[in-house]
Amino acid sequence: MNIEDIQGLRELAVSLGTQLDQERTQARAKIQFLKRLVMPEDLGQHVSAEVRNLAYQLLINESDE
Repeated sequence: MNIEDIQGLRELAVSLGTQLDQERTQARAKIQFLKRLVMPEDLGQHVSAEVRNLAYQLLINESDE
């Protein structure tokens, strides 16, 4: 393995790490939004019971993974 291969692998690792961080941030934001939809004292009071139930189911499914 030469220096160019090592630099290429390093760049790939940095890129993948950055992408992973972005996906984690997006996932956290989605979970926070779903939690707000479920809470009646927050956004939950402004959405139908059907939407709250759907958000709740998505949160349950997320915690199983």
